[in-house]
Amino acid sequence: MSPETARAALDAVAAAGDAPLAIAETALALAVLDRAAAGLPAPETRACLEALDATVAAVAEAESRGVAPAAALAAGIAGRLGYTGDTETYDDLANADLIRVVERRRGLPVALGILYIHAARARGHRAAGLNVPSHFLIGVEAGERSGEARQWALDPFNGGQPLGSEALRELLRRVAPGAEASPAALAPVPDRAVLLRLQNNIKLRRLQAGDTAGGLAVLDRMRRMAPELPDLVHEQAAVLAATGALKAASGVLREWLDAGHGDPATRRALEDRLAGIGSRLN
Repeated sequence: MSPETARAALDAVAAAGDAPLAIAETALALAVLDRAAAGLPAPETRACLEALDATVAAVAEAESRGVAPAAALAAGIAGRLGYTGDTETYDDLANADLIRVVERRRGLPVALGILYIHAARARGHRAAGLNVPSHFLIGVEAGERSGEARQWALDPFNGGQPLGSEALRELLRRVAPGAEASPAALAPVPDRAVLLRLQNNIKLRRLQAGDTAGGLAVLDRMRRMAPELPDLVHEQAAVLAATGALKAASGVLREWLDAGHGDPATRRALEDRLAGIGSRLN
């Protein structure tokens, strides 16, 4: 996959909005662009695509033995292929880079979750990320032999096993106190939100490490996927302004406003931000 093809994939995400995406292939495009932003040559992606096919095959094999769909995801991806959460070097940037995740078979919850979503859908099941803060889970819906669909929540970071109601409540109590009482925590989220969450992990780590250029490159990719989101343009302008790049900060705000994004209240807030930066330029 070339950087040009990868950029086209992000433009397709922006056009699709909150519609379902080829989520794993788009995560691969993000990994390609991460290398391009660092001045590295385009990586060979064939092995990663083959690894995605292998997750589907491993899940299919488990299902062929009569394993229920949700358990088959765990048996195939975590059991047979050995994908698991990286508990030793959790903050390693490799854990949010799909190419490195499939090489190491280790990753962050959201990166592993993308593999599970990809395999589940390839097997004909509904799957999506869930709106759990702090720790990414996925939801899977599959038809049983009776023809009635069943739903499960899975934790890709911890072996992918389906979580019973008590295990789910305990996990939510641990990672997001109060969330166990909120149905919103288990609501499915669009694929684009999952990809933005993946990139947010990289952005935060780079900015925290003082890699402003790297953090801005991630924000560029996030904004390419979701150009209308005000929080992203706010953050990009703030990072630029903090480095003294006031003209660039003003430019990204002006571009967003000129595109007609946002409701009146949001636009006023960005106009005020733009005026504040303009006063510093003058």
